[in-house]
Amino acid sequence: MRLIVTDLDGSLIDHDTYLADAARPALDAARAAGVPIVPCSSKTLAEMRRLVVQVDLVPAPLIVENGGALWFPADWPRLPPGTAALGDRSALLILGADVAWLRPRLDLVAAATGTSARGFSRMTDAEVAHRTGLTLDVAALARKRQFSEPFLCEGDEVPLRTLDDAARRVGARVTRGGRFFHLTGDTDKGVAVNVLRACCPPGVRLLGLGDAPNDISLLKAVDDPVIVPGVAGTLHPDLVAALPLASHASSTGPFGWNAAVLDWLVATEPQR
Repeated sequence: MRLIVTDLDGSLIDHDTYLADAARPALDAARAAGVPIVPCSSKTLAEMRRLVVQVDLVPAPLIVENGGALWFPADWPRLPPGTAALGDRSALLILGADVAWLRPRLDLVAAATGTSARGFSRMTDAEVAHRTGLTLDVAALARKRQFSEPFLCEGDEVPLRTLDDAARRVGARVTRGGRFFHLTGDTDKGVAVNVLRACCPPGVRLLGLGDAPNDISLLKAVDDPVIVPGVAGTLHPDLVAALPLASHASSTGPFGWNAAVLDWLVATEPQR
């Protein structure tokens, strides 16, 4: 069995347009080869279920809110212990912390680091839409957080390591995506990928693609990691340092994603 686990913004979908058109040849090739594509993102479950329909992905698990939870479609053959059934016959495994527990800890992190943090809960749909380029209805879905709190530091920029150290002292974590910092519980994308691997047949081979610091744990958890260049066309130095043996996509966003996935599908095709 082969599986593709991928970040969304800046990887499978374009950072600015949120379109995956340039990745269509690889998406179609993966479908034809029977290789599921598992989105792994900071997006909410509501956002991701909508996006899966728009991109026309075959039903597969979703890793939401930076590993805060792992969602399984109806009839997925094997579920991990602790998974709860939802009303539509899908299922959800919670791996992180409830957002109601996280939000007060963002104030503690801000105080400890001497910054002013503005989370999604303090933004309107219109502000999130303005900062991200999302439509108002999708921005509303992005604010339906369950397991994380995206935020910005107002004023002087604070290093990710400083914020994460402060968060860990109060039982949480901070990571960074393409636009925002993210406060999460004691989990990450890699934790969710490892849970997913345990639900697959022995010998499953995982391709992973990502472009930002919150993708490091994802890429470390797969067999074949690919770093996608950021919007400026350069590789994020944190990813290069953390993953010296990873492959590098040839271009940004869905263009680079498309080429990397097509190459991998050919290179790993089972011998008949």
